[in-house]
Amino acid sequence: MKKVSLLASVLLLSACSHQVIDVSETPTTQLYDLSDPEGDGVITARDNCLDTIAGAAVDNNGCGTDLIEKIRVKLLVNFENNSSVVDNKYYPEIEKLAGLMKEYKSVNVSIEGHTSIVGSAQHNKALSLSRAEAVKSILVRQYGIDSSRVNALGFGFDQLLFEGNDDYVNAQNRRIVAEIVGGKEIVDMKWNIYSVDQREQ
Repeated sequence: MKKVSLLASVLLLSACSHQVIDVSETPTTQLYDLSDPEGDGVITARDNCLDTIAGAAVDNNGCGTDLIEKIRVKLLVNFENNSSVVDNKYYPEIEKLAGLMKEYKSVNVSIEGHTSIVGSAQHNKALSLSRAEAVKSILVRQYGIDSSRVNALGFGFDQLLFEGNDDYVNAQNRRIVAEIVGGKEIVDMKWNIYSVDQREQ
C-alpha cells in the first residue's frame, strides 16, 4: 500500500512540473474598460459619473460628494506692486468662479484682497480693498453675478501667505483669496479650479 501511495505522489508531482501553457497568437479582447480618463481613481467600467470635474472628491462609484461648509481658496490672481489692476490673463480664473456661482445659486463669496509688506499698513489696507473691489467688479459687470452675492474685503498684510521681503515672496502675497459659502448642493471641488492657500489648511 505504501508503494502505491508513493507511486501516486510521484505521478502527481511530475504532472505538476510539466504544465503546458497555451499562448494565444491573437491578443485577448478586453471586456471592461479599465481606463480612468478623469483621474478620479475609479475605472470607467464602474464609474457612474463619467463627467466628474478633475480633482473633485468622489465616492466609490466615481460621483461627487456634497458638502455644507466654507471653502477658502486662493484665486490665481496676483497684482503688480502698488496696483489694483487685474491683468487680462487672470480673467479665466474669475470666469471659473462666476461659472460656479451661476451653477450653484445658493453660493455667495467673499473676495479678500491681500498685499505684501511693502508700504504702510494704512496704505496696504486700502490697496487690498481696492484689489478685492476690482475682482468683485469683474464678477458683477463682466460675468453678470448679482452684487449682493459678492462681498469685498481688504486685509492689507495682516494675513501673509509667505514671510519675507524678497520679490518672489512679495509677489505671492499680493493675491486674492475667495471664501465660498456653499449650500447643500455644492460639490466639493476645492482642489480643482483653484490652488489652495496653504496657510489656511
